[in-house]
Amino acid sequence: MRVLVADDDDAVLMALELLLRRERMPFVCARSPREVLEAMAKPEKSSKTGEAFDAVLLDLNYERDTTSGNEGFSLLDELRRTYPKVPVVVMTGWASIDGAVQAIRRGAVDYVPKPWDNARLMALLRSLLPAPVVRETPATPLSVASLASLRSPSDEPGFASEAMRQVLATIEQVAFSDVAVLVTGEHGTGKEIIARLIHEKSGRRGAFVAVNAGALPEGTFESELFGHVRGAFTDARGDRAGAFARAREGTLFLDEIANMPLTQQAKLLRVLQERAFQPLGAAAPEASTARIVSATNVDVATLTADGRFRPDLMYRLNTIHLELPPLRARREEIAGLAERFVRREAERYGLPIPAIDEAALSRLEEHDWPGNVRELEHAIQRAVLLSASTGRITTEHLGLRGVAGTAATNTSAPSVAGVVGTIKDAERAAVLHALSRFPDDRMAAARSLGLSRSAFYRRLTQLGIRPTR
Repeated sequence: MRVLVADDDDAVLMALELLLRRERMPFVCARSPREVLEAMAKPEKSSKTGEAFDAVLLDLNYERDTTSGNEGFSLLDELRRTYPKVPVVVMTGWASIDGAVQAIRRGAVDYVPKPWDNARLMALLRSLLPAPVVRETPATPLSVASLASLRSPSDEPGFASEAMRQVLATIEQVAFSDVAVLVTGEHGTGKEIIARLIHEKSGRRGAFVAVNAGALPEGTFESELFGHVRGAFTDARGDRAGAFARAREGTLFLDEIANMPLTQQAKLLRVLQERAFQPLGAAAPEASTARIVSATNVDVATLTADGRFRPDLMYRLNTIHLELPPLRARREEIAGLAERFVRREAERYGLPIPAIDEAALSRLEEHDWPGNVRELEHAIQRAVLLSASTGRITTEHLGLRGVAGTAATNTSAPSVAGVVGTIKDAERAAVLHALSRFPDDRMAAARSLGLSRSAFYRRLTQLGIRPTR
């Protein structure tokens, strides 16, 4: 492996030279952006990348460079544009990791804080060697049926909201790297689906391994995560690979991390720091090459502030943070998700694909979904089975109870107090009031009622209202 080291601090370069020489890793030093680009343009070719170097260790600050005008991010952008096959690891001495996160979003594969840990730095550089930088291995088809046809944010009907498009855009930017990702959101928002999507888009050669980290008993924690060898304890009748080993060259998804006891957090932190784990009873540690994606439904700031979670472990897990909004905040996705689930459940049970009538679709879009996507999925499963004889899903098949949704509780919706008559009369009065408030803006009228555009127009049809404009 041949590394280009770029830094304008002589003390830093000297320390890195000593380390790389000791580790017998070939390297070249560059003290400015201009020298970096000159070195990259030389005719020597690496057997791995086809370029002059297998990796670049890049400082983000070049205060002494006054010739090229390129610094930090500009240099990173140029390297990613001109040499896309060469992985770039950034070094930063900033007190905050914001710069490192921005660098990763611009194409860096990882970051190293200054002062660095020698063992971690060498493990990181060596981890770049066995796996090709541009992973051309086709991704395995998604095991989550609802995302089987996902290709990009623009063509996925299930993820039509702007909030989820932003999540998907971030995934596109960071999936290929090895940085840790933390996914947060309420129960049922699809955190494991997102974790699997990150794995699929990464092109990593290993498996996706999911572990409920918050439900591992203290006595079996190390065996479940790190594995054991025969004879390590009384019932160890043979070797057993732990989750870290099974996820080698792949992705390890640690769900419900907020429920991990502090003692288990300390053991996990050690593995992440050293990039190595040791099976129980084994004579030597093994390298950890799994990419870590974790998830929790607990607010991260609250989790660390009240002492339930180690800040240093959160620092390791939270390089990239993806927050999934609840389904009630992205109602425009409900129709697409419902149709996807209908097709999937009908195919699963060998039934004709039923249609969803307008009233049922309106009910789906108005429901609050406290259980989020998981609750929607279960409601559709029930409806598909109950509608098998008619081929049409109605509101009765959905089995939804309680408050209809934001449309019924939104404080911005017009008041219908004092209106005498049926619920339909109240709905009609509310819709007419919204139209009078926003005579030239149908979307504004729909939003004031907490409805999507399609649900609003269906409601107009059901109520027999014909807008005058």
